[in-house]
Amino acid sequence: MRHLFVIILLLLPLSALAQDTQSEEDRRAAREAAELRIEADMVRMTSLVEALAKNLGQMHYLRTLCFGEDDQQWREYMSDMLDIEAPGDTSKQRELTQAFNAGYYLEKKRHSVCSQSVSADVAALAENGRSVSRMLGDPYREMN
Repeated sequence: MRHLFVIILLLLPLSALAQDTQSEEDRRAAREAAELRIEADMVRMTSLVEALAKNLGQMHYLRTLCFGEDDQQWREYMSDMLDIEAPGDTSKQRELTQAFNAGYYLEKKRHSVCSQSVSADVAALAENGRSVSRMLGDPYREMN
């Protein structure tokens, strides 16, 4: 079942969400800065599943910012993840929901309009989500 999230995140398009006039070098620099910020933040996470929940919360905010409140794609993925990772475990569900909400509000503080910087963050978050998903699907990883 965990492989479902690997597939979902691999299918996420990395195309720009907003059209701004910005040089390729500026876009690359923005994406690299976002990747470094996301990697530094991930180091503080207590588990890979929690990291993925936070990532989904971040993606959810950015997607609703650019596509409207009716777009609940990432919230639905989070709901599916709760069903898989914490069925009947309210403590674990609460922990993962808090991580999702923390990611949502982190991005809400950072962005108020859909812009090219949102596109850079989405690309970096998508890559991070793919990486976390691969780690979760690795049968040889150390369990915590």
